[in-house]
Amino acid sequence: MSTSRFAKLVDLARTSDSAQRRQLLREVTDLFFETSGQRSERENALFDDVLQLVAAEMQEGVLAELAEVFADATDAPVGLMRDLANHSFEVAQPVLQRSKVLDDQTLVQIVNYQSQNHIKAVAQRTDVSEAVSEAIVRFGDDHALDALIRNDGAKISRTSMETAIDRARRNAFLHDAVVTRHDLPLDLLNEMYFVVETRLRDQILQRNANVDPKTLDAALSKTRNRIKQNVGDMTAEAKNAMAFIQSKKNSGELNARLLVSLYREAKQMHFLYGLAEITGVDDETVADLLKRKDIDGLAMICRAAGVERPLFVTLAVLAGGGDDALEKAEEFGRMYNAVPIEAAQRAVRFFKVRKGAERNVA
Repeated sequence: MSTSRFAKLVDLARTSDSAQRRQLLREVTDLFFETSGQRSERENALFDDVLQLVAAEMQEGVLAELAEVFADATDAPVGLMRDLANHSFEVAQPVLQRSKVLDDQTLVQIVNYQSQNHIKAVAQRTDVSEAVSEAIVRFGDDHALDALIRNDGAKISRTSMETAIDRARRNAFLHDAVVTRHDLPLDLLNEMYFVVETRLRDQILQRNANVDPKTLDAALSKTRNRIKQNVGDMTAEAKNAMAFIQSKKNSGELNARLLVSLYREAKQMHFLYGLAEITGVDDETVADLLKRKDIDGLAMICRAAGVERPLFVTLAVLAGGGDDALEKAEEFGRMYNAVPIEAAQRAVRFFKVRKGAERNVA
């Protein structure tokens, strides 16, 4: 770097006149790019020190321009980029989204301590490491998590994926992102089946149909590792209901007709465990379907279990509730017929594995 140009850098560090400082800042920025690939380590450090010093006293508008100019520079001053990345979001955004000089430690720190807008910007980077993704899953809100999951360049660990799915099961805003995530493990994808809308359910069924038996078996084995329910924590009412259902099963009296009787007798807990037992689906999933009056989901598990159409319609009318439930009986029948048996059995297989694993835990 020539002595005259070096002098500009020194002048920038020394001048206190704001107008002159802005002009010198532009000239020094131009100088930085003109000398790209030609600077020594000492010169790089000097640029960084001076630019950090000057930037600390500049107004937001100037800093925003500076951030935009340096965001794509592969040799951008690291210290300056860190300072800009930790500034207000208006300044930080281009640096957080595009700068290649920010390391994982810096990005994780930003996720830990900066705003949700900062976190979302980090989630939108071209490449996001597992460590940074883990921090985003932990500290980011649903908008940041949605951006992360939609980002094909984000590497997300199995543990972080599980946490994301747990959140998505409770929040419809995240449904589209997780179901369309190309590398979402098959077992976690199927956990979403009974909580998403029909359009997304069709995508899950399509992916199930495209996997080979070995992949399906591997996914099913991982489902066992996700078991969280402990039968020992059941209430006395739940234990009594389960004991009753088991006794009816042992005597060969457990069938859909019995479920109809239980429902009409207002034995809701007995009805719940009976339906779970007949369909082979865990009671938590069945309870959620009933709570949301999800007739599509009910049709899926009944179709897979071989529950006859007339009895399904009766169950749907009872569980569907509402004054117009009887008027919808014909519609419920069509919904039942529209479910392909093989697809239903394939999807429900994941939930049967979960139920079996829960029984083994007990």
